[in-house]
Amino acid sequence: MISFQSKLPNVSQSIFSVMSQMATTENALNLAQGFPEFNPPSELIEAVHSAMLNNKNQYAPMPGYLSFREQIAKKEFDLHAIQLNPESDITVVPGATVGLFVAIQTFINKGDEVIIIEPAYDSYEPAITLAGGKTIRVAMDLNSLQIPWDELKAKVNHNTKMIIVNTPHNPLGTVFTQEDWQNLSNIVQQSNAIVISDEVYEHMVFDGKQHISVLNIEGLKDRAIKVSSFGKTYHCTGWKMGYLSANAEITAELRKVYQFLAFACNSTAQMGIETFMKIENNWEFELAKFYEQKRNLFRTHLQGSKWNILPCSGSYFQVLNYDGHTTLNDMDYAVQLTKFSKIASIPISAFCENREKTNLLRFCFAKNDDTIIQAANILCKL
Repeated sequence: MISFQSKLPNVSQSIFSVMSQMATTENALNLAQGFPEFNPPSELIEAVHSAMLNNKNQYAPMPGYLSFREQIAKKEFDLHAIQLNPESDITVVPGATVGLFVAIQTFINKGDEVIIIEPAYDSYEPAITLAGGKTIRVAMDLNSLQIPWDELKAKVNHNTKMIIVNTPHNPLGTVFTQEDWQNLSNIVQQSNAIVISDEVYEHMVFDGKQHISVLNIEGLKDRAIKVSSFGKTYHCTGWKMGYLSANAEITAELRKVYQFLAFACNSTAQMGIETFMKIENNWEFELAKFYEQKRNLFRTHLQGSKWNILPCSGSYFQVLNYDGHTTLNDMDYAVQLTKFSKIASIPISAFCENREKTNLLRFCFAKNDDTIIQAANILCKL
């Protein structure tokens, strides 16, 4: 037997894989893992197929096809008034998780501190650990769903090299306001910290609210990396397509690392998405309405149940509080619901380090309407 030391000794299988596998085994509705139940638009599929037939099957340029990056830059300006140089400011990557990993590996060295805000997506900390960094946690108030900015400020010091934020938030569905961004900007001004903003749900913001990107914020945009996802936007999570946006200086460093991780990502998907972006100008505007209707459908069918429905201003996740249902912790209750009620969810404690019991479960409503109604009916009977 060989002997080796694990670089991630405390990491086990992702909670998303665990709950999805359990959903399959138990023949349960899978509202756990965050993927749409429906296909990408047919025009997009046809555009990718056409790219395959037209010889776009070999390596793309490392940062992505320039024509594709030009279309991304146009979208960022049209939707968010963000000005990006397609040659120097945008890097296409095989999924947002890879983009996050690249950004962390690029700028974190041994002993550097990275602040994350819990609940936090479970890929952040392992990437920090692999880079030799130290994860510093700031816990959101799960009652008010607010970030304790004073606590975050107190944790910033000369070792702080990065702060990772997420808006719209997975799993809580909160959305950064201008005040939130100003608070963060005020905090980082006297530091040397880069800000990573995970904005993969940027086109799913509800109730008339607007998405504000880190790249819209003076005092932050020149030290920030925006992480975006085509998979979330176009219902094609399995294609693993995303991109990083940052100024030229930051991007040059990102590309040094990225070229040795993946070098380039799917050529035909790039060309297909580019074509679709040119012919479909209203997709992102309609997407928010589409998911707001699904959120409302789920919430409406839960009215009168014993579940406490938390606010959801963005993303495609609804968090429910089961306080009073049971004394089980959220992981055990999620397992029980999957096995005996045939509905799978994600316990919020999986996004935290030391919260054994949150009374909160996350349900994905990126599903067909009949699935949403069936799920709500199951939950109403509990």
